[in-house]
Amino acid sequence: MIEPQVQPLAAEPVTDDAAFSRLATLAQYGHPLDLRRGDVLVRQGEPSDVLYFVVSGRFGVHVDEAIVPIAEIGQGQPIGEVGFFARLPRTATVIALRDSSVLALTRPQFDRAGAAVSELRDAVIVALASRLSHNNRVARPRPATRTIAVLPAGGSVIPGAFVDSLRSVFAATGRTAFVGAADAAGQFPGRAPDAPAVSDWLNSLEANVDVVFYLAERGLTEWTRKCVRQADAVLLVGVDGASTSLNASEAFACAVHLPSARRLVVLHRRRAVSVSYTSAWLEARDVLMHHHVSLQDTADVRRLERFVSGRAVGFVAGGGGALGSAHLGAFKAFSEAGADFDLIGGTSVGAAMTAALACGMDPDRADVATDNIFVRNRAFRRLTFPRYGLIDHKVFDRALRNEYGDATIEDLWLPFVAVSTNLSDQRLHVHRRGPVWEAVRASGSVPGVLPPFFTNTGEMLVDGGLIDNVPLETIKTLKAGPNVVVVLKVRGRTTYDVDYGTIPGSRQLLAAMLNPFRRRALPRVPGIVHVIGLSMLTSRVDLRTEDSDVVIRPDIPKDMRFMSWERHTEVFRLAHRDVTASIRDRLSGADAAVQAVLRTGASGPARTL
Repeated sequence: MIEPQVQPLAAEPVTDDAAFSRLATLAQYGHPLDLRRGDVLVRQGEPSDVLYFVVSGRFGVHVDEAIVPIAEIGQGQPIGEVGFFARLPRTATVIALRDSSVLALTRPQFDRAGAAVSELRDAVIVALASRLSHNNRVARPRPATRTIAVLPAGGSVIPGAFVDSLRSVFAATGRTAFVGAADAAGQFPGRAPDAPAVSDWLNSLEANVDVVFYLAERGLTEWTRKCVRQADAVLLVGVDGASTSLNASEAFACAVHLPSARRLVVLHRRRAVSVSYTSAWLEARDVLMHHHVSLQDTADVRRLERFVSGRAVGFVAGGGGALGSAHLGAFKAFSEAGADFDLIGGTSVGAAMTAALACGMDPDRADVATDNIFVRNRAFRRLTFPRYGLIDHKVFDRALRNEYGDATIEDLWLPFVAVSTNLSDQRLHVHRRGPVWEAVRASGSVPGVLPPFFTNTGEMLVDGGLIDNVPLETIKTLKAGPNVVVVLKVRGRTTYDVDYGTIPGSRQLLAAMLNPFRRRALPRVPGIVHVIGLSMLTSRVDLRTEDSDVVIRPDIPKDMRFMSWERHTEVFRLAHRDVTASIRDRLSGADAAVQAVLRTGASGPARTL
């Protein structure tokens, strides 16, 4: 336990230390208010006749009834100064993010305090200028997770070994505190967890460390309620084999926190490529993500820490037909350099390749699976009567099921995501659960080539490349941190020696097809599948990358075609060689983004290639 110094007005000063220390005298001019998490302090549009200072706690700023706050306000900072000084209605709604205390000053009280504390008005004006400067930025960084409540899920009892792993892993990354009911009772004997003094102590603790873990009790006790209200995020921790029914503590946490602030951790004795019965945990819990964690070592807890701290590494694979084996080459090159990916996924063939990797295949084995599906089974060369599509989807479906088996996305140890286009509502469909082969089939349903994939709820899904051929934004909704983004393009310009006037009409074509000698004389025009595939491959890609993202465009043979599956190993090996050389060059140039990807590797610092 870290023993914090309790300060009357603390951790995030709005001015210099000397002026900040004098703000403590404000207490004799204003009146204190205690708020519970979720209480509204000020509401947008109301009169601005009171100025507040945060004594303890944290507040979220919401504009136009938005659910997600655009900013946060911490200890020592003013609230409502914009409208107060401009004599305008409140410009935002401010809601307590945990149990908090503020000091309220009316205009007469502020004037008297300003006369007694000469630098008070200047300090508030500095805070106002800083706030306006921050709001004028184009992009606002998402607030860091500072406090985390750890709750038993279902009928689980959280093993001490898991808490010990959290302690060791988070202690290595920054200042961390773990607070349980006994710690609070030891600091404040006889006081209820809701007592303002307890809230002030917990809030000041947060101000002095990087992350605070609140260890809830097994039942919905007052301490458990306090943990939930103090937290930015909640870890619901289940033990494999325990009852998966939602318990009272979880129900309370789900009522307080949005799904985006909830994570499910399922603990296992041993690590595996995939597990079972994850769907039972997820049925009752709407969470941002779920994580499978083995107690064998701290590797999975380190991955969890990267997700929580915003340093999780993603691998994003775009669509591109037979060019897709380049994804395997890129993944292999980064893995050999020391990268340890935390979340992988893609669109179309990118979904197929990353699904194989998530199912436990190494890149070379995934290349064999590619050969089995597209070369040995000729899954994309089995033409059929073009009523529902050009290709016999039954052959393709059987080949996918043979390679991916009965694996489901939620049971995969390595988090995986695929995207497809939902023609039922004209939106992107994100596959987070269900059979892996179905997600791959839907994501790669090239319109006209394959029949659409239909879900049990009647949704019609086709290739994700129609909307998002490189699903970087989807990956970013699930995590913060660097990403390796692989974009597939054939470099250079391809021309076709075709005389448009020689393309036959329907009667000429039918006559030629019935006569093998005339059939040989038909002009060599790219076929329907090639044209559709090339159209999707050249679709516009607007990548909103950040400085931490590494965009890779592997070298692809110039004569490579969308359906040249027989060349998959050539593409795989060429991309591996090209990306390996690119990593080496970027490291020699001290490329910060590549270094960030490789520093997260389980084996430590990046290895020299």
